[in-house]
Amino acid sequence: MDFAVTADEVRDVFGLTGVVHFPHDSAPHGRLDRRTAHLLSTVGLPDTAWFLSKASLRADDRIDLPRWYAERGSVPEECRDWLVLALFADTTLALDPGSGTVHSLGDGPAGLTYSPLHRDVESLVYAVTAFETLLRDLSDGGRGAAARRADASRARIAAHDPLPFAHPDSPWHLALEEVVDGIW
Repeated sequence: MDFAVTADEVRDVFGLTGVVHFPHDSAPHGRLDRRTAHLLSTVGLPDTAWFLSKASLRADDRIDLPRWYAERGSVPEECRDWLVLALFADTTLALDPGSGTVHSLGDGPAGLTYSPLHRDVESLVYAVTAFETLLRDLSDGGRGAAARRADASRARIAAHDPLPFAHPDSPWHLALEEVVDGIW
């Protein structure tokens, strides 16, 4: 299978210890479609200080959304089969294994809120890799053009998948604003 980002590209950006690979044969409860399971087992999911993969091979580790949010209340019925993927910009990212969509989750006044963030896990990995590349470019003395570089990164990510920037409260908007402001 061909993906928009290769295992070599992800390893080049995050290193050997910054990528988590999932066993293909033991995808969580066998609920992942073939393409997603293959991506997670061959390309992997980045794991950094700012993008914390919720990957674990421990049987007692919570990846089901209802168990993840159990202490804070219940989750909407349509989210019951979702799997927790990662934590990014103070947001939990969850995968709807039925549609393949990655959602950002938050706590709202009436309980758990969610909105689509990426059309699939491939898009998520692509965006995280592009963002880490931006951060590295800026740390190598490119701060003077931070706004221009952030805009170029936003355009690159949006050209692949417009969902990360479709909602004004997207964690991607916040992350890129913080990069421009020098917070990252």
